[in-house]
Amino acid sequence: MTELDPVTVSGDNIAEPVAAPIVTPPPRKSRTGAFFFGALSGCLVVFAGVALFAILIAAMANNDATTRGDVLCDKVAIIPIDGEIFGSRETIEALHRYARNGNVKAMIMRINSPGGAIAPSQEIYEEIRNVRARSGKPIIASLDSVAASGGYYIASACDTIVANPGSITGSIGVILQWMQTKDLLAWAKLKPQTITSGAMKAAGSPYEELTDAERAYFQSIVTQLHSQFVRAVAAGRKGKLSEADVAAIADGRVFTGEQALQLKLVDQLGNLDDAVRVAGKLGGIHGRPGTIYPKKRTRSLFDALTSDDSDTETAISRILTRRPRFLFQW
Repeated sequence: MTELDPVTVSGDNIAEPVAAPIVTPPPRKSRTGAFFFGALSGCLVVFAGVALFAILIAAMANNDATTRGDVLCDKVAIIPIDGEIFGSRETIEALHRYARNGNVKAMIMRINSPGGAIAPSQEIYEEIRNVRARSGKPIIASLDSVAASGGYYIASACDTIVANPGSITGSIGVILQWMQTKDLLAWAKLKPQTITSGAMKAAGSPYEELTDAERAYFQSIVTQLHSQFVRAVAAGRKGKLSEADVAAIADGRVFTGEQALQLKLVDQLGNLDDAVRVAGKLGGIHGRPGTIYPKKRTRSLFDALTSDDSDTETAISRILTRRPRFLFQW
């Protein structure tokens, strides 16, 4: 129904009712686009939050600590090698983890070690070279107070070696030592008995004098291991030192960082911050690089009881060990 205008009565004439005009409301604007835009923005915010949370969780799971820079910035990873080298597992795991980390553009082996067992030193050396080849990420060696023998063996696998002027390095050589306890046992009136399947099976026993044949036998092994050391350093320092150059100084001597620079055993003098700058530049990081490093693992009682690493040995067990050990150690 429509509204009718008021009716005016005038005599016999009655006005015809007039319909009011129909007003059409303006069309409503579609809000579909705004709805989808808001939904998309919300999803992006949620996705970014989840991604950031995942990165933080991953960093915590990896037991890594950021010392400089935020979580998402490009970083240089610092992998410490402290003390005697009697195991390689944790160092190799860190190399693999940082090789997979997209935010890590370069790595630093921070070495403060007089060396140690031969096989772990060789394993870390080989894995540094493998990671460099597979990932394309530069790996720099930063020498602390001491990076000698096995410590230098590892450093020679890196792209660049940075040493402090007073760092003690070098000691390219092999040593074999053990404690002979024959006289001590005789004083204690103890008489060890040994049965072997061959003439050399008991060679190096602390209970017996070393014969000339046994000494020559051990010397041949030391000479062969020494040759491996020389070849490894020459391969790692390819283009800087020849095998003959390395052999000429591989008599077990140690050198200061300044002396090592003159001998081309290291590439430049500097501290850890200098090594970080070198690593950042080689890794293509613009500006001051952030740094990240593995948190120091606290050994539990369970680790001490179940570990097969030789670094859990006591000082007494090392002195009275039944067998000598070949070492890349200063």
